Amino acid sequence: MHRRRYLTAAVTVGALGTAGCVGSVLGGGERERTYLDEPDRQLSSSDLPYPAHGQRLPAATLRAPLAGREITTTDLGDRHVVMTFFYSNCNTVCPILISDLARVQAAASEAGFADDIVFLAVTFDPRRDDAERLAQYADMMGVDLDAGNWHFLRPAGRDRAKEVVQDTYGVTFERTKATGEAEYMFNHLGLIVLANDEGVVERAYSGNEPKSKRVLADLERIRSRQG
Repeated sequence: MHRRRYLTAAVTVGALGTAGCVGSVLGGGERERTYLDEPDRQLSSSDLPYPAHGQRLPAATLRAPLAGREITTTDLGDRHVVMTFFYSNCNTVCPILISDLARVQAAASEAGFADDIVFLAVTFDPRRDDAERLAQYADMMGVDLDAGNWHFLRPAGRDRAKEVVQDTYGVTFERTKATGEAEYMFNHLGLIVLANDEGVVERAYSGNEPKSKRVLADLERIRSRQG
């Protein structure tokens, strides 16, 4: 975890000077079995601050306020995991990230494999993202909460959000100067992580562009290679 924090901090120095949501580049551990080939990129998984191809998805236990219980990110049965990190008051990349997951959720349902996937969206703004707000946000973003495969996860306070989102998952975020008590934003990394049903990361999609088609194509490729 300390190595992840170090790499994140190193990237943040140069990255958080830009407005809105920004990208950054975790690692460690031996590579495990994957169904997708190594992605074409300059950096290896061990050079990235977030979990990437061939690495174990890190474990974290967080409250799922709309389900009324705690959920551990690595204890979800034999299901693929599609995971992102957001805050509901974001007006830049977060709507893209949540819409991506919602589109993949809808496509998986239509194709008949929704029960094989679980979607996790972790907020790093627990102060404002309570159960009521998250329910409203789900409706606004077209998330199907009745499908039973989507969970909003809410850390217990700002320090826990830092510990989980930034230190455990390598997703940098920094609160900007507030213009009012509840009027603040975050500069942050836009990231979606896809892990297979054995808990091994297949893809980490960073950046601000829509990714639903890539995520869905990779999911279908994993399923076809599993036979």
